[in-house]
Amino acid sequence: MLLVPVYFIVPVKVSDAKFRTKFSNLKLYCKNGKILPQFYQRDDRLALYEAIRDYVTKYVHLYYDTSDKIKDDPEIQIFGRELSMPKSKGGCGILGVPFKDGKFNSAEDLILVFTSVIYTSSVVHAAVNFPQYDTYGFPPNYPPKINGIPPKDKKPLQEEEVVKALIDRATTMDTMIITKILSARSTNALGDFEVNYIYDPPAVAIVEEFRKDLKNISSKIHERNEKLERGYEYLLPQEIPNSISI
Repeated sequence: MLLVPVYFIVPVKVSDAKFRTKFSNLKLYCKNGKILPQFYQRDDRLALYEAIRDYVTKYVHLYYDTSDKIKDDPEIQIFGRELSMPKSKGGCGILGVPFKDGKFNSAEDLILVFTSVIYTSSVVHAAVNFPQYDTYGFPPNYPPKINGIPPKDKKPLQEEEVVKALIDRATTMDTMIITKILSARSTNALGDFEVNYIYDPPAVAIVEEFRKDLKNISSKIHERNEKLERGYEYLLPQEIPNSISI
């Protein structure tokens, strides 16, 4: 029986995780070098990233209109130190934090960090988490393990060989149950906060603009999906959680 843990397959370790700085340049390419023309997850993710970045930019500039306010804010500087400090010293150990000379120095530093955190814990989480049941719920489609030695070439297999390699009924049911639970939504949608801490009128206006941008993205996704045999709905804004809830 072959059982390869997922964490052996994923090439990027948690300790190597770092903030991305140019999500807008993230594209997928065909073998001939051309940009993949139809990849709906990419298209929706980029649109959402731009909306989140615009929201964060307005919010940061509302309260930090000068670099000195950032440099002189002890709480925001402590936050930065905890993010970048090695785990061995009690920090998060995240690489790529724009914490030059041991501090945040500009609004752009904060915009990068906050955008990355919100985007990763909402959009990226939805893109990876919610398709799990559709992908793994029928184990033969993407088996978590197989019996015997996996094929080493493209030679066609007989039906009985495929059936013999499939997992047992109990493991099949466990896989279906686990992926169904993991694919469930349990928090409010992006921009619809469980607890409202925003009462400052200019900040409230920024949040409303963000929600309007999300509605526009949702409309465009619906319009596109109407032309598809099976629409891609995992990144509809109303389906994206405010944060990771596992």
